[in-house]
Amino acid sequence: MDAVFRSALASRLQAFWDMRRLAGQQGLTTLQILRYLDRFLVGKLQPGDTITEEVAQRWFRSMQHLSAGTRLHRITVLRQICLYLRHFDPRTCIVHRSFFPRCNRPTPYIYTRQEVGRMMAAAKRIGPPGSLRPAVAYTVIGLLFSTGLRIGEALKLTIDDIDLERRLLHIRLTKFKKSRYVPLSPSTTRHLAAYLAKRRRAGFPTSPDSPVFVSLRRNRYSHTGFTTVFMAISRKLGIRGPQGQRGARIHDARHSFSVHRLLAWHRSGANLFTKLPALSTYLGHATVSSTQVYLHSTAELLESTGERFHAHFAIPSAKRHAPR
Repeated sequence: MDAVFRSALASRLQAFWDMRRLAGQQGLTTLQILRYLDRFLVGKLQPGDTITEEVAQRWFRSMQHLSAGTRLHRITVLRQICLYLRHFDPRTCIVHRSFFPRCNRPTPYIYTRQEVGRMMAAAKRIGPPGSLRPAVAYTVIGLLFSTGLRIGEALKLTIDDIDLERRLLHIRLTKFKKSRYVPLSPSTTRHLAAYLAKRRRAGFPTSPDSPVFVSLRRNRYSHTGFTTVFMAISRKLGIRGPQGQRGARIHDARHSFSVHRLLAWHRSGANLFTKLPALSTYLGHATVSSTQVYLHSTAELLESTGERFHAHFAIPSAKRHAPR
């Protein structure tokens, strides 16, 4: 795919992008950042020039108004392209990691079971009347909270990925290029079967490669499209504040699933550290340490841990056991 770069480094940027694609690293974010960099370099570099420290500093200053996460992505790509360019021109600067902004992850919002129930009820009431849209919203929201799927994984599902008899979802080549099977509870399986029947009656294709969740345009729901629906519902219910304010996100459905699962295990007396590898595999995490962060996500889990510690190790009250 020709990325149509136009700066003095156009051929190098194109070769770098081609190399990334051949290695299977086809992130559209990287391509977009390369295009931003290319437009920035137009007029600043002449044929034969390279990215010097001065040019890199000007690139840094040009994005001071952006969020820390956005700047981190752009500087990461710049560092990669500079390392590549240095093989051809030793004058190319090396972007030191000290230039990377600190990017703190937002604290996850843990939805309560009551909030999830309200959101699913609200999803049934969205319009337009007579369309499949309310059933799609209701089913996707329920699936996210009952399985911990990433929203992209849910929206990528095809008819062939659902095995109602064995109560399994096949999640194909998702993050980290991994595939996995996700077991479904009996109630989730029933709701999913009811949705598929409604989808079939509405006349949507049922071939194995057909998308499960379809938009009003009868094609696969996009990440942005469904997130817009989700956010509208959460704002209407007061779970998230007005537009422009940070708050509960769609990805927090995954956090909520994980924390509620850990809390249920903890209350049943299970050793959470022996359960973490199973949860990590279920969620499709690359490492168990990625799952371990959920141990610190809610005051409720910490309170339950404290109660168990007190029950096992606290010193009995002297007053309660005093001789009568």
